[in-house]
Amino acid sequence: MAFSGHDLLLSINDPSSGLPPGFPRITPSSPLRDFGPGSMDYERCAALHNELLIKVVRALGGEMPSAPLSWWEARAPPDEVANALHPSLVEFLKRALDEDVMPTMGFLFVFLGALKFPEGFFRDEESYSIYDEAGRFLKLYESSHFRLGDDEGLLFDQETMKASFIEDWNDTRMVTRHEWSWMPLEVILDSYLQMVDEGKVELVSKEQAALLDRDPKIGVVEPWLIHQYTKIDVERAATAFKRLTDAIESRIAMQTGDRDKTQPQPQPALTALPWHDPATYNADILPPSSFAHKFLRAISGTKVSFRYIAPGIRFPTIPEFADQPITDFVTSPRRNLGQFPGNCPLRLFQADTTEADAARNGDEKHPMPRDRHLGLDNVAPGFYIDRVVQRRPQFWSNGCHLILPFTIGRHGYARKSNGEPFGLTDCDHLDENPKPRDARGDLYQAGMTNGITNSHSVTIDKVLDNWAERVEKGDWEVDEHGVKGGIEKFREADTEEHWREYWIPPSW
Repeated sequence: MAFSGHDLLLSINDPSSGLPPGFPRITPSSPLRDFGPGSMDYERCAALHNELLIKVVRALGGEMPSAPLSWWEARAPPDEVANALHPSLVEFLKRALDEDVMPTMGFLFVFLGALKFPEGFFRDEESYSIYDEAGRFLKLYESSHFRLGDDEGLLFDQETMKASFIEDWNDTRMVTRHEWSWMPLEVILDSYLQMVDEGKVELVSKEQAALLDRDPKIGVVEPWLIHQYTKIDVERAATAFKRLTDAIESRIAMQTGDRDKTQPQPQPALTALPWHDPATYNADILPPSSFAHKFLRAISGTKVSFRYIAPGIRFPTIPEFADQPITDFVTSPRRNLGQFPGNCPLRLFQADTTEADAARNGDEKHPMPRDRHLGLDNVAPGFYIDRVVQRRPQFWSNGCHLILPFTIGRHGYARKSNGEPFGLTDCDHLDENPKPRDARGDLYQAGMTNGITNSHSVTIDKVLDNWAERVEKGDWEVDEHGVKGGIEKFREADTEEHWREYWIPPSW
């Protein structure tokens, strides 16, 4: 369920075939191994845990001892605890190295402190579930307390043998109530290592940490540093955008070629995008160091012959792009927006609004639904980056939202990445079978929790890649204006036939 580049559901390897190349990392050549129901890949989980631990020790200037103790050897859990643990989990704890080899105040990862002490596994058990299921859920890893309040940690389900990182302990009962956001432990640990590989997270010295901690945009959980975005994030988003525009242009060219065979037509004129104009880069809305600024600069040289990048979603004009939800950064009346440059959502693409939508917006009995993801009431439809600049403990300034001019979800087919239906409230999550509700900002989003990191909006590259796939596979048709079908096409996301086309696989 994790990783940016591949899907957990792709393939599962037969464990009897031996260790594949690249083990313990999860890759196309080293996929997940299936040990059957009621089991976990404790060998791989321990190896990934140990890889993280060794990175921390070395980053803090230490060396691993020649014969480090496992957690089981170091903690010697009493029989009362040992007998309450699943045999596969016991095997993991006998192979996972104990974190006492880390220098003082070191954390295993940005989001994880360390494996819990034996007496801490079930200490808060009564808060884990609304069921009377003693011993089912345990807190395997303590949180790093990166938020400095209400942090939970990584829970393990001894019935399904799956794990989930829960950011806020207030959400725990809602997460344990459902199967959403639970995944093999190795997927979570491998995702953390992938974040290191991509530079999203890096290890820094004590001196660097003290210096960087002064910047509220940077997340420091010593010895870890988590960035708002990386160079790879910008490149990945720009590549996805090019994939989408190339797919649309190629289909326009094919249609033009077919017409030329019977009646020659002039080649369509190419138009520069609004971000080609330096005047669009308002430093209050688009600080030069922000992901949004760098992404738009990366695609600013693109010229297109069409307007619609998705059904009913089009490129803005320069005046439309300048007309952002927040433009006042001096006397902004909002406490949560406009307080500093980039403290705002950014509408990248315009969304068409039908007459029916406009009429509904003026109907007091059926007003346009509110969207709270962007910190604004009744935000205009469109495709947004949310927010341009974030401050800790939010670390994902390449996140995005599609806000529709209508609601979808009540039919129960539309799904968030973690499998959660649309429109659920906190109270709904406590129901065993919650009733889906209509929403206009839930499409493509992860869900209440993704099970790996803190909560954040889906990253823009994933949505653009999904749109490119829709064009490439012929799910969306193209004419001379670009992707056709109109904004109503997105209602397909809540149908039995098409919901999967609008679903983005879970990831970090």
